[in-house]
Order: sequence, then C-alpha cells, then structure tokens
Amino acid sequence: MRKMVSCSACGKEIAESAKACPFCGAKHTPPVYKRVWFWVVMIFVVLPVVSAIVSTSITHAPTTNTVTPNHLTTQSAAPDQLAAQSAAPDQSAGESAAPSQAVTTPQPSVFDGDCGIAASAEMGSSIIGSPELTISLTNTSGRDIAAIEFYAVPYNVYGEELNNWMTQNRLYTDTAIPAGQSTNISYQLIDSSVKTVKLYVYSVYFSDGTQWGNKDATVSTILSQGALIEVFGQS
Repeated sequence: MRKMVSCSACGKEIAESAKACPFCGAKHTPPVYKRVWFWVVMIFVVLPVVSAIVSTSITHAPTTNTVTPNHLTTQSAAPDQLAAQSAAPDQSAGESAAPSQAVTTPQPSVFDGDCGIAASAEMGSSIIGSPELTISLTNTSGRDIAAIEFYAVPYNVYGEELNNWMTQNRLYTDTAIPAGQSTNISYQLIDSSVKTVKLYVYSVYFSDGTQWGNKDATVSTILSQGALIEVFGQS
C-alpha cells in the first residue's frame, strides 16, 4: 500500500512518491530531511560543531571534590602543619589529656612528736614583790636534756597583752636535766604590771646533739607550732 501525503498547494491526498499533484498540477517536493544532501550536510558540517560543543561542556564541568578522612590522607602536609601535629597532645579519646601533677610528700616538721618534757608553770611574786614565773620540768625523753627555750606572752590585770621595752618574751635555761629527772626553774620579770603569761616551749636541746623544735623559730611559728604549757596563778 502506497503512503499518502497531502499536497502542499491544494491539500488533496497524493502519493508520497508523486512528482506533481494530479489535481492541481503543483510540483510535489519531498521534505528536506528526506533529501540526501541534507544528511550529507549534517554529517560533515553540523555533527563536528555539535561534537565541539559537547567536548567544551565536559571540559568546563564542575569538579567534585572527595573529602578523605584525616587518617587516610595521602597528600603530604606542609612542614608547619606536621610540626603542629607532632606538638599537639593526643586527643583520640575526644578529650584533652589532663596535665600530670607531681605528688608532693609533706616534709616532717621539727615540731612533730613529743617534745621530751612534762611541764607546768605558776605565776607568783618574788621576795621583793616582782612578778615571778616558776616552771616545773620532768625529762620524759630517755635522753639527757642540755637546754630549753621558752616563749612567754605577758598580760596585765586587765588581760591585755604587754609589749614594751621591759617585756621579757624569750626565756632560756641551760640547766641539765638527766633522763627521768625533774627540776624547777624560776624567772623574775622586770615589768611589775605582769600578772600572768601564756607560755610555750619551742626548743628542747638534748645532750646527744639532737633537738625538738627550733631555737631560731619565728614568733608566728612558735605561737602556731610550739608546745603550750599550762600556767596557774597570778603575780
């Protein structure tokens, strides 16, 4: 069966292969895309142009970057980056490493332990009426005692601390006290307004050359670490 088409002049149906319309005599021209020269032009002219356009589009297409995990990176890092990575602490656990802390062992104090004496004191008046402090001592150390240093804080009748040129704070004795023996030591105070004292022992020096406390201790150290001796009575 022949394929029919419409005449471009009168619109009547005519055979596609007819050279002219049998009704109006108009020349029948096949569509341009059915002509051989059209495809020759397409092959040798249009196709190279299309290929060039496609090639240009591919060349200028955006590049997709692939993010590589740090531990898989194959590119060489800059020298300063390598130095920074070497200096940085290991944070693989997600937390910064805590700085190490040195453990400090407290040093023993020269005031630690038993001072080696049992003592009590009493305030009274001498035969001339001046304040007199009498200290009763017993050597409990098992070693002979060669010397002892005391620190006295004097108070008047109102309970006020005295501190003037007559104030006697540091009291000393070099009376030997053999191990297990006792003795009494008396001190007459110059300031007649002294009624009582607060008394500390801050150095006990033994005949073997050892010492409890510190004969050169500061006042603040004596008051905080010295051994307090109970004082009875008033002058």
